[in-house]
Amino acid sequence: MFLSCILESFFPPWPTDVLVLYAGFLAGRGQLEQSLVLMVAIVGTQIGVMAVFWLTRRWGPVIFLSRFGRLVDARRRLEQLEHWFARSGRPGRRHLPVLPAGSARSVMPAAGLARFSAWKVLWWAGISVIAWNTLVVGLGVLAGTHLDWARQVLVGYNVVALCVVGVAVVGTSVALLYRARARRSMSS
Repeated sequence: MFLSCILESFFPPWPTDVLVLYAGFLAGRGQLEQSLVLMVAIVGTQIGVMAVFWLTRRWGPVIFLSRFGRLVDARRRLEQLEHWFARSGRPGRRHLPVLPAGSARSVMPAAGLARFSAWKVLWWAGISVIAWNTLVVGLGVLAGTHLDWARQVLVGYNVVALCVVGVAVVGTSVALLYRARARRSMSS
């Protein structure tokens, strides 16, 4: 779980939250120590977040303008970032706002490129990391200690999700049929 928390900062789609949630669930069932799960998640995530910050602070432009950067269209993104900074100032000189829970890892490349204060990043990202991991581990523990309740919530969630997907599929199908008929009537 520790390595997964670090990796997620480098590869955001990495499913660390699922692993942390499951570890919290196991802690709720008494198979793992809850405080240890939370501490491992917080420390791993904070190390990953700060590693991304330091890498982009030190080598960001070089990395983003290299062959890798061409793959992710980094030159355009760097220009957008510089344009934003030119328009609104470099917020790192004054402050780093509190990040929404879980988003610390997604803004670290920009914070590094903007040369934010490392201490402020450590502090504010740390608050976000603690809040997010406490929420995820807490939900896992809650599910582990209240298994019947968790099953009911998941069943209800699945019903709602399937209804939303069904409505979206039907709505999209109706819209596509309507467009096809409108095109046929315009061409005839």
